[in-house]
Amino acid sequence: MKREGRFPASGGDEDANFPGLAIGTIAIREKYHDWCLSMIDSLRKRGNFQGPVYVVTENPEPFEALENVFVVKVPYTRYRLVAKSCKQLLVDWVHEPNMLFVDADVVIGKPLFDWYQRGLEKLAHRPVVLYTGNMPVPGAYHGGLMLLNRERARPFFQEWLKLIRTGRYLLDQQSLHCIARDEYTTRFDDDELVYLRKIIGPEQKALDLSEHGRLQSPAVFVHVTDGMIRKHSPHEIKTYLSQVVGLERMPSLFGLDA
Repeated sequence: MKREGRFPASGGDEDANFPGLAIGTIAIREKYHDWCLSMIDSLRKRGNFQGPVYVVTENPEPFEALENVFVVKVPYTRYRLVAKSCKQLLVDWVHEPNMLFVDADVVIGKPLFDWYQRGLEKLAHRPVVLYTGNMPVPGAYHGGLMLLNRERARPFFQEWLKLIRTGRYLLDQQSLHCIARDEYTTRFDDDELVYLRKIIGPEQKALDLSEHGRLQSPAVFVHVTDGMIRKHSPHEIKTYLSQVVGLERMPSLFGLDA
C-alpha cells in the first residue's frame, strides 16, 4: 500500500487559529466518499477549521474541487482492515506537525478552536490523545478520532501497523487496545464525542426538536455508525443531523452496502 500510493508533494495552507494542525481521514468506496464530503463540510462550517485536509481514497474525483483538500490516492481494496491500515501510514503522508484523524462518518457539531487548545495541552504530555470507545471492551480507546503529534507518535503508529499486518486482528480497535500504553496515550473528555445512538437510539425517547433546540449540537463530534444506519430511517437521521447538529451538506447514501 505504501509503495503504490500517490502522495501530496507539500503541505497545505495553515489556518492561523489552528497552528500546525491538519486533518486526516479515509474514504474508500462510494458511501464513504459521500459521508466524507459531509464531514469536511461540517469541519469548515461548524468546526470553523479552514486548514489542510488529507483524504486517503481510491477515487480522487469527488474531492478535487475542494479548497485546501489533498488526496492521497491508494489502490481500491474491499478488505476493511487493509483500508484501515492507511490510518497508521498517514503519519508519513501528512506534512503538518499535528494531525487530527477523523473517521469519514463523524460530523463536527461545534467550533474546534477551544477544543484544539485543550488538545495542545494534552499533547504536551502524551503524543496521542483519544476518546473512550467500547470495542473490543468497554473503556477501550476509540480508533476513529485521535489527535497526535506526528513525530512523537511515530513509534506508536509503527508498532500498531506491525500488529495489524500480522493478520491476527479482525478490527483495528483490537490491535489498538493491545498497544495503548500510558507512555503514548491519554484521553479527551468523553462528553466532547457522542454516538448518535445516545440521542436517537432504541432506548431513547422520541426526538423532540423543541427540547433540543435548533442547531444546538450535543457535542463537538457526533459519530454516525453503521449500527445507527441499520436501525433508523434516513429521514430520522437526516432530521437530527440537520436540525440539531447543524449539518448542511447531507449524505445521500445510507445503505450499508452502498
